[in-house]
Amino acid sequence: MSNRRSQSILLNSAKEVAELLGSAAHPVRIQILNMLLKGNHDFSQMMHETELSKTALANHLHRLRDKNLIQRIARGEYRLTVDGKELLNAATTIFKSSVRRENERIELLRRRYTKGLTEGKTLSKKTISKKIEYLPCWLSYTGAMAGSLRALGINCDTVDVGGRSGYAFLINVSKGVTCPSGPTALPAETWKQIHKGTETLGWSMEYWGYPSSYPAKENHPTPKEIEVAKNLFTKIKQEIDEKERPVVLWGLVVPEYGIVKGYEGNSYITSTFRRLINQPEDPIPFHDLKAPGCLEAFFFRDKNEQDPTKTDKEALERATNFASANVSILSNYVGGPAALDEWANVLENLPEEKQNYHGNSYVGACVCEGRSMSAEFLTRLSGKHPGKQSEHLLKAAECFEKGAKGMKEFTRIFPFKHEGEMKLEHRKKAAEILRKVKPLEQEAIQHMKRAVEEWKMP
Repeated sequence: MSNRRSQSILLNSAKEVAELLGSAAHPVRIQILNMLLKGNHDFSQMMHETELSKTALANHLHRLRDKNLIQRIARGEYRLTVDGKELLNAATTIFKSSVRRENERIELLRRRYTKGLTEGKTLSKKTISKKIEYLPCWLSYTGAMAGSLRALGINCDTVDVGGRSGYAFLINVSKGVTCPSGPTALPAETWKQIHKGTETLGWSMEYWGYPSSYPAKENHPTPKEIEVAKNLFTKIKQEIDEKERPVVLWGLVVPEYGIVKGYEGNSYITSTFRRLINQPEDPIPFHDLKAPGCLEAFFFRDKNEQDPTKTDKEALERATNFASANVSILSNYVGGPAALDEWANVLENLPEEKQNYHGNSYVGACVCEGRSMSAEFLTRLSGKHPGKQSEHLLKAAECFEKGAKGMKEFTRIFPFKHEGEMKLEHRKKAAEILRKVKPLEQEAIQHMKRAVEEWKMP
């Protein structure tokens, strides 16, 4: 077809062309077309292979049939049309060429921006001599920080980091749909409070940040972004060479926080949650980070002495504020006990095809872990500071422990994975659990406030 003919069609039928492309523009619908490319399939086969609910699969099939990309040839049996096959062939041809060109572009960028790091040098490698391991947890900030602080001589665990920073006490969910970003989608001022609380464990930290997502668009960084990542790599490499200290970095995998404990050539040697799920800790090229929101790193600077009684009381006050959501929350999120109502309403009222299984399973695991951390932290605090406040700390801990048991049941309904069914009966049961956890959160907060009031400084 000539360019003039193509231009004429696009000019006169732009809406129709967009609708045709949109009818296939979904990973599940591409999966369905690919299945039918192999041969006819019936509805039950496709349900099994896509792991979709009956309603969700029917909606996808309707979109494809509406544009004559597939046909129903018998009750519940479907086949690919000529139009569907031609669309797949055109898309795969374009994609293959596009990927090849993009890979060539990325390789040229990689060579350009890594040249200065290796030019005239033997491939270098160094790993910090101290044992450094990410500690098991869903809240990756606490796992990375606790593992790093242990390597620096601080006797702490994830409960200490999650409790003292206040991070474990906060429930944060997105409005309208349960997005997996909830545990980390916090304003900068709230993260600053978390960092300040973390420093009371014994080390001051230097924050390094790039205030935009990395990469900002698509899956590949721009030359400017690669330059930013290169400068960060140089700074971290210098930290490891000169101070032999780990660096906590956001965006190493998934995205999550992880620990940089060395380098090999132009790649980071890391310790992350990957080892906990039996994935190899392969070196990560410095430019191959995945950091939504911002790219950030934490450098440990100086040991600091703390007044234990003072910092413990401050930690309790911070924890109370975080549990109450008396901190800055993004406008499209809900924090504290009210977050549980928002979450339950989404589960009950959002149509099944719009539910986010990954969000529910991941946020559920994080909130469950946070309740357990909160209970243990307050129990430890009670043991260190007997007095009138101790009784309230133990009662608050008991509430959080009950909440953790409830959330454990929630995670049995939606065990962690990226895709899964969101049947209404399961969603209603999960929503009921969330509504039972809410008054436990509120009661715990009241006991924490009373403990703050009863706290007596020596």
